[in-house]
Amino acid sequence: MKIGQFIRTKWQSFRAWQENPISYQKDKHWHVCHNCGHRFVGNYCPVCSQSARHGRITWPAIWQGIGQLWGIESRSALFTLWQLLWRPGYLVRDFISGKRQISYPPVKLLVILAALFALVHYFFPVPDPAPSDTGVHYIDFAFDWMDRHQNIGELLGRCFFILPTWLLFRKAPGYPNHTIPEGFFLQVYIAILAYIVQAPFANPNLFTILLTAVYGYATYKQLFGYGYWQTLWRWIVCTVLSLAALLMIVILAVLVDKLSI
Repeated sequence: MKIGQFIRTKWQSFRAWQENPISYQKDKHWHVCHNCGHRFVGNYCPVCSQSARHGRITWPAIWQGIGQLWGIESRSALFTLWQLLWRPGYLVRDFISGKRQISYPPVKLLVILAALFALVHYFFPVPDPAPSDTGVHYIDFAFDWMDRHQNIGELLGRCFFILPTWLLFRKAPGYPNHTIPEGFFLQVYIAILAYIVQAPFANPNLFTILLTAVYGYATYKQLFGYGYWQTLWRWIVCTVLSLAALLMIVILAVLVDKLSI
C-alpha cells in the first residue's frame, strides 16, 4: 500500500470514529438477575434495571468500585476526556441531542478535574499568580477570586458566549434549532478543555490562549457544521460580543467603585 493511500485510509477511519465512536451490541444470552432473580435476555434486567454484568464480587470489582468514585467506569471520565480532545464538537452534539450514555456528566467532570488538579498542586505547588492591581477594588477582587477558583472562573467567563452563540448559530446546518440551555452545556465542555490546557500553568500564556482558541473554534465547527470561513467569522463575532459584555461589566464596576469613594 502506498503511503498516500495508507494515510488516506487512516484519516477516513479516524473521521468515521469521530462521527460514531461507540457501537452498541445487544447481549443475546440468558441471565438471572442477582438483584431481583428475574430471568432475562439482554444487557440489563427489565424489572430492576441492574446490569447483567453485576454479580458476586471479584478482583475486577475492586477496581470498578474505586473507579466509580472518579468516573472511571461506563461513560468513563477518561474516555470522555479522550473524546473531548479529538472530537469535541461531535461529543457536544451527542450529549445535547440526547446521547447521554456516550459522555460522563460534564459539570461533574469539571468538578472532578478541579479536585484532581488541586491535589496535584498540593504535592507539586506552582507559584501563585501575582495579585491583581487594576486600582478598582471590585475588579481586583473578581480577578483574584477567579485565579484561585480557575475552573469556576473559566465557566463563568464562558457563560458570556451563550447568548451570542444562540443568536449566530441557531440556524446552523449541522445542528439547527440550537437552544440557550444547550449553549450552557456547550460552554461547560469548552471550559473543561480550557481548564485542561491552562490548569498546569500558574498564569495563562500565549500558547495556552492560542490552543484554547483553536479548540473552541474546532468545537463550533464540528458541532454546527458550517464551512471553515462561515464558522470562523461567526465565532469571531461571538468572541467580540462576549468580550464587549464583559467590558460593560468592568466599566460598571469602575463607575460603582468611583461613586463609592
